[in-house]
Amino acid sequence: MIRAEHLSLSHRDGQRRLPVLKDISIHIGRGEWLALTGPNGCGKSSLVRTFNGLNLPERGSLSVAGLDMRSPGNRSAVKRRIQLVFQNPEAQTVGATPYEDVAFGLENRGVPHGEMKRRIDGILAQVGLSHKAGDAVSSLSGGERQRLAVACCLALEPEMLIFDEATSMLDPAGRSGILQFARQLWLGGMGVLWVTQRMDELAESPRIAVMQSGRLLYDGDPRTLFYSSGLPGQLAWEPPAAVQIGRLLQAQGWPLHLLPLTERDLEDIL
Repeated sequence: MIRAEHLSLSHRDGQRRLPVLKDISIHIGRGEWLALTGPNGCGKSSLVRTFNGLNLPERGSLSVAGLDMRSPGNRSAVKRRIQLVFQNPEAQTVGATPYEDVAFGLENRGVPHGEMKRRIDGILAQVGLSHKAGDAVSSLSGGERQRLAVACCLALEPEMLIFDEATSMLDPAGRSGILQFARQLWLGGMGVLWVTQRMDELAESPRIAVMQSGRLLYDGDPRTLFYSSGLPGQLAWEPPAAVQIGRLLQAQGWPLHLLPLTERDLEDIL
């Protein structure tokens, strides 16, 4: 789905250009779940906005869904394949009601009225907002507004969703709801790029990419990251509780493939 080779990007700060992405190479398959992490300011958002066509890399090559992103026409076309869910759902709200909000993107795409109504009704049902289709958007909870942002993306029928720290402004119940909904989409065949700094969300991801200072430091599985790479200590991470217990088991000689990552893993061990 995404093939990036040696991407570099900088932003202008007055008379200077500050490097943001430095020689990034990464491949993401269709229907894959990848968690992207790293400290604030490491370049995560700049990278995913490059994948979505919002940033234009200065060097390197990038193809998304087979489209060469050096072509301006392809940068517009790729937004039909990849949709971006932002950190703050208010940044994506344009309609007065959930129904109008989902309709906005479809109207801009020229979707016929009958097809548009069918899609809106189906998508609002999918995200659990049918009963609030005509309510004021301002009356929705944080979790409901984030689900509405996802609904607006899904209505455009993308092949991949990028969640750019989409749970960071939500309470625990809201975070869990959005994460589980994203997992349902992934299990149904949707590609998901999940940007997060939450260790528990990383531990449940099949593949993790770690960035620091604009560079890609790690791309692999969570068990190797937490138990063998040394990066958590280097980045001063506080690992999940299950991993902290797992390190005690590791010191007793337990093999890597049996060490726990989540509370469910600990339950299985017990």
